[in-house]
Order: sequence, then structure tokens, then C-alpha cells
Amino acid sequence: MEAGRKPRIKNRQKMNVSSLSLDKEDLRRFCDILQERANAAAEIEVGLFEQNNQTDEQYAENIKTLRESFLLRVTIAGKDGEELWGPIDEVFCSVNYPEQVKSLYVDSESTLRYAHNYYPHNTFKIFFDFSKPRVFDLSLLPSTGTPNESNVEVNGYDATWVNGVFSEIKKFLDNRSSKMSFVHNHSVYDVLLWILGFPLSFWVCSKLSSTIEEAVVDNAFINSALYLYTFVATLFIFRVLFHYLRWVCPLVEYRCKGNLMLAHRALFSILSVGWFGQFLYDIAKWIIKT
Repeated sequence: MEAGRKPRIKNRQKMNVSSLSLDKEDLRRFCDILQERANAAAEIEVGLFEQNNQTDEQYAENIKTLRESFLLRVTIAGKDGEELWGPIDEVFCSVNYPEQVKSLYVDSESTLRYAHNYYPHNTFKIFFDFSKPRVFDLSLLPSTGTPNESNVEVNGYDATWVNGVFSEIKKFLDNRSSKMSFVHNHSVYDVLLWILGFPLSFWVCSKLSSTIEEAVVDNAFINSALYLYTFVATLFIFRVLFHYLRWVCPLVEYRCKGNLMLAHRALFSILSVGWFGQFLYDIAKWIIKT
């Protein structure tokens, strides 16, 4: 096959994946959809491929190579560092398929580009990042959005193909949004801090006031220091719980039978209901008394 000059892209659709929850079956179905769209791109490419000075045998062989090169090869990385690469059927049927998937990458041009130095006219690239922020990673500011590299890019010469593929991918992803994805947005923590974090800290100081006063008598400085540390410690716990919420409800989630995410969500619910429930109960009593 003759080396092809990279065609000028006339149509491009891109998006970052902001909310997604998939299991192995969903991921396989998604890859099958991509393969169908890659097959359509292959037929478009065949129609644009010119025979020029090739013999009929060479031309037929190159057409065959074109179609075969649009057979997608996916890369799936596991949580423990394992990685699978190959055709869709081989990867998803492999006994080494990871229990917990960390990422998926698939594109429709790598075989033609790297094996034949040929640039197809219509291509897509998909990357899903299933990683989760660590609960006790305090270097990640909670006020910022959760970092995630998941993205979709569809490029092509044929506007109908590009818009159709992008719309189908977007529809598929929109129908599989993750739960509580809004907590990963920028400034959500700041809003929750003012609405819940600071009031909770004052409430905890109030609940522990008798203990603090009894522990240190006639020493206003130490009493003030204990109140301050109680206030700051409550805010720290509130921040850790927020990180925990982001961890149990990831932005881009891969669901598998072996994980304990449901148990973690139940634990978070128990902690939240117990703490915030008592807080709201005391606020309600205070309102009734006044």
C-alpha cells in the first residue's frame, strides 16, 4: 500500500466525558458499536482509494488491507498494572481480562498509520479513565474539579460520518451517567462548606462545650485553643468525608462484581445520616424553642 499523505481534517467533534458508569457488558457493547462505525469508515475509505498505477492484483490486495486495518484493537489496563491489547473479541474473552479496569483506549487509525504509513480520512479516538481520587490525598484541593482524562474525539473528511458517530457515542454515554457526578464539579465543596461545613463545626463545638469547660477550669486561653482545634478538626473530617464521597461515587466508574463500592456507599450513608441527622435534629429543636 502506498504511503498516504495526512488528509486535511474538515470536521472535528470533541468532548470530555463528565459522567459515566459502565460494566464489562456495557463496555463490550460500546466497542461493538465502534466497530460498526469503523466498518462504515472503511467502506468510505475504499471508495476514496484510487488505483492509479497499481495492477488489478495490487489494487485488490490493498483494498483488502484497508478493510482489515479497520478491525479495531483495544487496549485495556487493569488496576494492578496488567494490560491487554488486541481485537475486541480476544480482549473481552481473555481469561486474563482484569477484574478492575483502570482505563480503555481505542482508535480507528493506528493500524493504518503505524503498519502502513497510511492516514485514513475518517477516524475516532476514545479514552476512558476509570481511576479514582484517593480519599486521603490532601494535595488535591477539594474546591477544584476532579481530574479525569476521559475524552472522545471524532475527526473526518465526511461530515455525515463524523456527526453521526459523535452523536451516537454521546447518546450512549449520556444514557449511562454516573451517580452524584455533580460533586466532582468545580466549587461544589466551597458551597457545601458554607452551607454545612462551618455550621457543623460550630455545632460540634457547642456539643463539646461542657466537656471542654470541665477539662480546663479558669484558663480562657486553653479553652479557646481547644475550641479552635475542635472547629478545625471538624472541618478536616468534613473534607475527608467529601473526598470519600467523590471516591465512592466516581466521575467515570467501571462497575465489577468484585469491588466493594456498594458497601462503601452504605457506610458513607450511615456516617452521613448519623452525623447530619443529629445536627438537623438539634437545629429543629432550637427553632421550635425560639
